[in-house]
Amino acid sequence: MSTFPSTAVRSSTTLPAALFAIAVSAALLAVAAWADNGEANPTRRFVITLGIAVVCAIPVFGWAVPRARRLPNGSTAIVLAVLALLSLPVYWLGPTFILAAGAVSAGLGESSASHANGWLQRGAIVLGSAAGLAFIVVTTLQLA
Repeated sequence: MSTFPSTAVRSSTTLPAALFAIAVSAALLAVAAWADNGEANPTRRFVITLGIAVVCAIPVFGWAVPRARRLPNGSTAIVLAVLALLSLPVYWLGPTFILAAGAVSAGLGESSASHANGWLQRGAIVLGSAAGLAFIVVTTLQLA
């Protein structure tokens, strides 16, 4: 019997998180593109920013989140959370919510209260949630 857990279950739980993150990003990026009165071509802006979000989602949900679930020390999750916070100044490019959702997803996976680095996972969940909420607030404030 193999001592390695199956990755089929992990990848199947990662896909819904990735699709959710892309869907929320797409909705908010669409609002940002068409609500910007100074934008001459909102369709082009939306397609480019959505493309950036999807390209960001590939390594985040294809590599980083599964890695964080395999190695539950919390370091990958906290790195994603910090990157989400650092991407806030360029939120209009689209990577912020992808990174934030990745941080929360990575922080929620395989956590254990007895693990010494559990505080990193909890910190990643808090920081990732804050970055995701900030992205939503800043994008909706752009409407005013």
